[in-house]
Amino acid sequence: MPMAVSRQAGFTIVEVTLFLAITGMLFLIAVLGTGNTIRNVRFTDSGRSLESFIQKQYDDIINGVNTRDNQISCTSGTISTSTSQEVGTSNCLLMGKLIVFWQNNSNISYYDVIGTEPSTVNYAQTDEDLITSFRPKAVTASESKYSVTWGAYPSGFKRLSDSSATNALLLVRSPKSTRIVSYTFKIAATVPEDLTSTVSTEANQSQETNFCIKSADGLTVPARLYISGGSSQSSASIIFDASESDCDGV
Repeated sequence: MPMAVSRQAGFTIVEVTLFLAITGMLFLIAVLGTGNTIRNVRFTDSGRSLESFIQKQYDDIINGVNTRDNQISCTSGTISTSTSQEVGTSNCLLMGKLIVFWQNNSNISYYDVIGTEPSTVNYAQTDEDLITSFRPKAVTASESKYSVTWGAYPSGFKRLSDSSATNALLLVRSPKSTRIVSYTFKIAATVPEDLTSTVSTEANQSQETNFCIKSADGLTVPARLYISGGSSQSSASIIFDASESDCDGV
């Protein structure tokens, strides 16, 4: 009786090719999915960190945090970096912070804001008028920088009242209370030292404003740092639903 011929099972070239193609596709999907997740997590951290930085400025102003060292002097609103002066002996009043967002630049500039009490002053007037009478100035000689994390950057700005591309946020504490008045306005290139005209302009005062940021690769939906115009740290919040129209101030 003839012996049966044994056949060994195996895969055809077509089957092997299909297996490799499907495996490669699944691997690619997994890699792309992981990349998107990492990108989104990093951008969320960028937005939350920026929000925390701005909220800290409100806190520092209310608590009177003074960053001046004794190598800088201030007399009647004039800053000098060539003379020394013990901290606490100046007749200048620390009033707030000026924060400037530069478009397409991860580095945000910020400065202390000082003022000087007039020889005669009416403390019964509004906070806004009182701030103006103290003639606030930005200490441009002592610029500090905050870098938005993971390379995210400001991509556009918009003050909602008039669609102006206001890229500067000025926070000033009233000399008669703990109330912080916010001002948003536009800085083209040079940061002004004298802010009197800025605070005396009603259109700049306590306005809702968006400061938008994009991820380093520009692939995610922009986020907007929303300033409500209020007087506490809750007035600054990051919102991850920005559209181009939220950031298209001119």
